[in-house]
Amino acid sequence: MKNGNGTPSDIQSAILQTGLGQVEVAWNGTRLASVRLGGFGRVDIARPSLVDGSPPDPAGQRLIDALAGYFSGEPIGFHDHPDMSGYTAFQGMVWRATREIPYGGRRSYGDVANAVGRPKAARAVGAALGKNPYVIVVPCHRVVGASGALTGFAYGGEWKAALLALERNG
Repeated sequence: MKNGNGTPSDIQSAILQTGLGQVEVAWNGTRLASVRLGGFGRVDIARPSLVDGSPPDPAGQRLIDALAGYFSGEPIGFHDHPDMSGYTAFQGMVWRATREIPYGGRRSYGDVANAVGRPKAARAVGAALGKNPYVIVVPCHRVVGASGALTGFAYGGEWKAALLALERNG
């Protein structure tokens, strides 16, 4: 596999089955490489579980445990730092600002644009969030339209609504 810079890397990955659908997490050493959501589909399970992937090393196990806690309704703060190399400076600023949105909170695209010092860049914020490879860890589901509408989530409105409901009820 290659990392964001196009150079070879030793990426490990695992897939979790959650009550909302499958979640793939990938890491390279101690750096988060990606978190991606699979198809949305509610299933009745007590706690997310590993269904596929490499036997996790300590860094991977920490990520898996944090995601399992999150999808169990625990207000988890992700301390792992995503590898933002290979992305634009603006994307990095938007993703860092989005990580500051607290669990259960919501901000508008305009709020995030203001937070990065670009008050007229709400659409550009949306574009940057649309390319976010670190879903949940960079909680782009917490960014909503100016009216509060649940708009613009790469994995669809069902996932966005379900993640916000999970945080509201957690």
